[in-house]
Amino acid sequence: MAAEIIAFPEPDRGDRLVSSIARLEAVLRDVERVGADDPGASLDQLLAAMEHMSDQLVDLACLLLDEDAKLQAQSAFRSLSDKIAETRDTFDQLGGRSYT
Repeated sequence: MAAEIIAFPEPDRGDRLVSSIARLEAVLRDVERVGADDPGASLDQLLAAMEHMSDQLVDLACLLLDEDAKLQAQSAFRSLSDKIAETRDTFDQLGGRSYT
């Protein structure tokens, strides 16, 4: 019996792009839903949405940008992530009170 070699298709960059955009759109829908359901939504929910959105934007940047621009985008989003963490820490120090 001869063995058959199964060739798996290489992941298509276009498929990854479509998938990444779909995930970003899902995050945006979540943000819109939070805003519509509860305009005074907790800060934590909005910060989590920002983190998810920045993750998706980094994915898109890696697909679309050249190496230098990718590094700049990653640096910018790392800075954003640090600022989100600082905001959470400050919010926690204030006792998690909502000022909306």
